Amino acid sequence: MLAELIFENGMVWLVSASDQQKYETVPALQDNVELGVNIVSRHVPLLHWFVYLKAATALHFLIALLALAFSVLWDQVPYSGFGIMTRVVATIAASRLIRIACFMSTVLPNPRPGCYARRFPPVPASVWETVKLGYTTIRGFGGCNDLIFSGHGAFWTLAPLAHQSYYHSKGGWSGSRTSTALLWLMLIQSSLRDVMEHHHYSVDMVLAVVVTWACWTWLEWVYPPSQRLQKRLPGSPPDKMEPWVLGVIAFGLFAAAVIIIGGRA
Repeated sequence: MLAELIFENGMVWLVSASDQQKYETVPALQDNVELGVNIVSRHVPLLHWFVYLKAATALHFLIALLALAFSVLWDQVPYSGFGIMTRVVATIAASRLIRIACFMSTVLPNPRPGCYARRFPPVPASVWETVKLGYTTIRGFGGCNDLIFSGHGAFWTLAPLAHQSYYHSKGGWSGSRTSTALLWLMLIQSSLRDVMEHHHYSVDMVLAVVVTWACWTWLEWVYPPSQRLQKRLPGSPPDKMEPWVLGVIAFGLFAAAVIIIGGRA
């Protein structure tokens, strides 16, 4: 996954550098979702408040995923946290490869005209220097033309999908279904806010959900929900914590930090 994210970072620069209109003030495309929200907000001020509410970020969705993975320690889910996160990581890698193919195929104008001049330096004369720039000098949070589809929208989608698949609260409907519904609501609100703040077009957010959901479904074999852990007998001694397990956890948290940085794009 980390190798894929590094590769993607270079592609984000290259698609922006290859935009033949990068130095021009190209108007954004018409977004009917944005137009619709603006029209309805004039009559329903509560919608304006809901859309622009800073309710959830990539960090909140990551916390929801980590809470699910570690909840096995308190017998909240009958699943392996490693198994859950393996499927999450596999979905991230697969969906983002599709994302690269999408935004490299068709260059859309950024919803914020003049994006390239604000974020990137002039394109070097040679091909080698141009490619190298994507993996050395260029850093930051997102590009200009890596729009279809939203990378952080794809990551946000994983939290409700994982909870929907693996979290079955002992409290019944009031537990698992309510928390999952709340995560879906957070995803919808965050996606609308991204559109209204001109980070993405609405099509980017819709495809982020659809493609990620498809990849999540295709990769069910990585850790199927039917593969439950055996219930621990009362009075059983705790499992011995091996050093390599701590190393895997540390690496996982490092990968989470990388996801958070990428999620700001």
